[in-house]
Amino acid sequence: MAGIISKGIKLSYKSDGASYIELTNLQEIPELGGDKESIEVTTLADAAHMYTDGLISYGDSLAFKFLYEKEQFTTLSNIGVCEWKVELPDGATCIFTGAGSVKLDGVGVNAVITYTLSVKPSSQMTWA
Repeated sequence: MAGIISKGIKLSYKSDGASYIELTNLQEIPELGGDKESIEVTTLADAAHMYTDGLISYGDSLAFKFLYEKEQFTTLSNIGVCEWKVELPDGATCIFTGAGSVKLDGVGVNAVITYTLSVKPSSQMTWA
């Protein structure tokens, strides 16, 4: 049976050429990668709509969910544009640049406090 489980996925960031800093208490990662937009190229001679590939869209922002921890939340609250690295348990990595922002998630009675880091991609994603 092929496949790996999500245990061990890591999210790290670096800025100003420093080394990567691994974030802790990561609970969820978003879909990584994108879809090519379609550009219609139908002519009056075509019997059906024709399309060609356009730009890749990664979406407006990527949402990473964490258990709340004050120090890391505060650090990420002041973060700007960084290089981000998602590492899968098998060693595959996805690297991209983007600006991060955080927000405290809603919470109810007898619930754990979480927050969401949203990253707006500003580069292509590269997989290695």
